[in-house]
Amino acid sequence: MKWRRDVRLWRSLAGVGVFVAFPVVATAQSSVTLGGLLGTGIAYTNNAGAGHAQVQINGTHAVPFWLLSGVEQLDSDSSAFFRLSQYAFINNGTSTPFESYVGLKSNRLGTITLGSMYDLLADLVPYTSERYTSLLATHPGNLDRTVGNALNNLVKYKSPLYGGVLQFGAMYGFGQAGSTTNTGRAVGAEVSFVSGGFQSVVVAESVNGVPYAPYTRLGVPELYGINFAAKPALTISQSQNTATVGLAYSGDSYRVMGNYSFTHLKAVGETENAQTVDVGAHKYITPSTRVGGGYSYTTLDSYKWNQFHAHVDYALSKRTSLYVLSVFQMAGSGQHAVMRNQAPASTSRQVEFEVGVTHLF
Repeated sequence: MKWRRDVRLWRSLAGVGVFVAFPVVATAQSSVTLGGLLGTGIAYTNNAGAGHAQVQINGTHAVPFWLLSGVEQLDSDSSAFFRLSQYAFINNGTSTPFESYVGLKSNRLGTITLGSMYDLLADLVPYTSERYTSLLATHPGNLDRTVGNALNNLVKYKSPLYGGVLQFGAMYGFGQAGSTTNTGRAVGAEVSFVSGGFQSVVVAESVNGVPYAPYTRLGVPELYGINFAAKPALTISQSQNTATVGLAYSGDSYRVMGNYSFTHLKAVGETENAQTVDVGAHKYITPSTRVGGGYSYTTLDSYKWNQFHAHVDYALSKRTSLYVLSVFQMAGSGQHAVMRNQAPASTSRQVEFEVGVTHLF
């Protein structure tokens, strides 16, 4: 079924990865995998700061990366694994750290991993229409972290699958001074349920000491009692406490998704609350062509954002696809629209169109 192929793809990208394998030792007990996903496109943004249109080579449809991962079968029940990976930006040839970790897996006891890796909220990605179908369509400011974020110094546990339908997860992250992800501790728990075409996951997570620039990320003039319009580059240390639920249902050729999140924010002794509702769907109209889209509504204090997304993917092969996508964001009165990796617009509206190619290897 195509929806199962999509979910397997996401899990392979976010997990250990199973792509093109070659043996390190002449035995079936150990292997190393080289793989990744590369892609880029030509993007047009109508309002990318100072009211000017911008055309650039970009890659906002999927996370571009390469990885080296390995698995060693220890006995009939358990295995050891590792992953080293880097973001790989085709438009400028740069590379930055992605996920890197080691772990142990037991069919009876579960899986534990240690290192720099996605937090539990990333498990919501397949249930979040905006993020699942396009990286560009991240919820405004990614306050609920459902885009998928790596945390340094993280320990994560996933239970076995009970009864073939139920799984639990937990994580703990050690804060580190000067960290670009979290200077304070991070804790979280989740439960997921799968039965037939129905899937759901509930996550509660708290991350302290997140470096955050409200104006460049959200386009809001004031937050926590600070005038960010006068200091647009100002970065603060923010705590993000999120509770969220994702639901999805899949048939042979379609998938419908929904997500709700509530995030309690704290910085400089002040607090704010953000909420996002997200719905969407995609469908294969032919074995090679998928169309989809979504809508999200986000509020933060008196601020609000409406965001719409649509895309078409055409598979040239099992590994190479062409895509066309567009995201339109409407921010509230007095705000500046700003989409992921874009400069804040000069008005409350911003739209981007992009055409490009992705290659899985």
